[in-house]
Amino acid sequence: MIEMLIIQLIGMIGFIMLSLSYHMKNKDKILFIEILAYIFFTIHYYLLSGISGAICNLIGVISLIVIYIFDKYKLKNKLLMTIILIILLLIINILLFQNIYSIFPMLALTSVILSFLSNNENTIRKAGAISAICWVIYAIVYKSYISIIFNAITLTNVFLSIYRNRVNK
Repeated sequence: MIEMLIIQLIGMIGFIMLSLSYHMKNKDKILFIEILAYIFFTIHYYLLSGISGAICNLIGVISLIVIYIFDKYKLKNKLLMTIILIILLLIINILLFQNIYSIFPMLALTSVILSFLSNNENTIRKAGAISAICWVIYAIVYKSYISIIFNAITLTNVFLSIYRNRVNK
């Protein structure tokens, strides 16, 4: 019982960070906070035996760091690196396939990775909504109660931030 509460708390920390990231005004801050959030998600799903979820979140950490470096140092071939990351994600998911629900973390991460090819913060936020829907499905299967709750909150936050940013512009 205590172990399950700790596992859910680890997930909660990640989701609080993710929710806050969507309200940041620039891409660098969104990326940095999402990197930290994904580290917590990796630990959370690993402890729940959701190996596909843990691996996708770990690849998410790596992907976000690569995207951050490419943006910060204005490196070229961001599209090529994105394609490599998505191919890596596909290969690892095929090798570690657990069940049909293993597809959802992969779809969630793919939408997030693709969104960072854009310099439009609203595109990043919309990918967050797609990602949240995929994670809700996965969370139901692996009994990540905190993930179910916070992905619903994340969806609300994403829609509010899209609306708020649209009004501010």
